[in-house]
Amino acid sequence: MKVREKFNAKLLVEGNDDQHVVWAICEKYNIPETFDVIDCEGISRILERLPLDLKQESIKAIGVVLDADQDLQKRWRNLSGILSSFGYAIPDQPSPEGFTHLPHDIYPTIGIWLMPDNLQSGMLEDFIRLLIRPNDLLSPFVEQALVQLETQPIDSRYSEIHRAKAYIHTWLAWQKDPGTPMGLAVTKTYLDHNTELCQLFVNWLNRLFNP
Repeated sequence: MKVREKFNAKLLVEGNDDQHVVWAICEKYNIPETFDVIDCEGISRILERLPLDLKQESIKAIGVVLDADQDLQKRWRNLSGILSSFGYAIPDQPSPEGFTHLPHDIYPTIGIWLMPDNLQSGMLEDFIRLLIRPNDLLSPFVEQALVQLETQPIDSRYSEIHRAKAYIHTWLAWQKDPGTPMGLAVTKTYLDHNTELCQLFVNWLNRLFNP
């Protein structure tokens, strides 16, 4: 979703779902509206936009939320290569608490969060799955359905890399309001925003944008 940019702090996210999940979490935690959440419409556009934003003197803080996808280290190298070229000192590994770096020279404060948890490969849907309550009654049936489907020789079935997407969207399709989007599932408390992972994400946002 396109937004009118009005703040000197930017959170760059991959897509519409990421944007709405962030907005919903911010609302749950009453995070002050001090930054724009920008749907960059894909990883490549984030990587293109980041160096341009780093050069903007008017921007004081930039956050990046990216899916680690199949290779967390590769994604980390993509970002650290860009930041290192601007003189930022980047560690070899991402932090479980999310990476933040104070302003460097004329450049802004920077932060990176790799979905789902800065530790493992995955994507937004893996993050969302970790917000499902442990005693959830639908989850075992979703897992059973996916396992049964995966035993069948169906060429049109999802690939393993997209299993988390298949899981979450099946789970959402079986809620009282079927097909509720992920962000709205946070708002409606289908998901538990009080998990340790969600709190870590909120703490990262506040360190970056509301120090």
